[in-house]
Amino acid sequence: MRSTFAKLILIPAIAALAVTSFSAWAGGPQPSTEAAIKSENARWAEAFKQGDYQAIGRLYTADGALLQPGGERVIGPAAIVSYFAQGYAGKTPDTVSFSDFEFYGSDEVVTEVSNASIRSRDGQLKVRAKQILIFVKRDGAWKLHRDMWNDNSLQQQTGR
Repeated sequence: MRSTFAKLILIPAIAALAVTSFSAWAGGPQPSTEAAIKSENARWAEAFKQGDYQAIGRLYTADGALLQPGGERVIGPAAIVSYFAQGYAGKTPDTVSFSDFEFYGSDEVVTEVSNASIRSRDGQLKVRAKQILIFVKRDGAWKLHRDMWNDNSLQQQTGR
């Protein structure tokens, strides 16, 4: 009798734990985490707009990497700063905005899938792209760990 009673209590408890765990996984990160990631995106966009590539570099982990289209990995904050400083040398900084966010992960590691639009200062669309960003929490702060994107114009050029 005691064994049957224990099983009757244990089975619903295990089922409740499984449902709770699956819900937490399936639901992705908490809304506060999503808001924090969007805040990091806003910091990135503001630094880009100001041409402050040092500030952009500080948003990445020590081994953070850009996975640029058609090029080698750019690894580490110093290399990331150099990538942007050289790419925009002598140019007026553009603006960037992010949209259509999807978030996956936990409150320690988050993958963001989103769209990016780069515009000139007069508002002319220069680049429309898709991106996947991986953020990790390091010492209580969110940092970009991987930054991968591709330009939608490549699809238009190849007709695929």
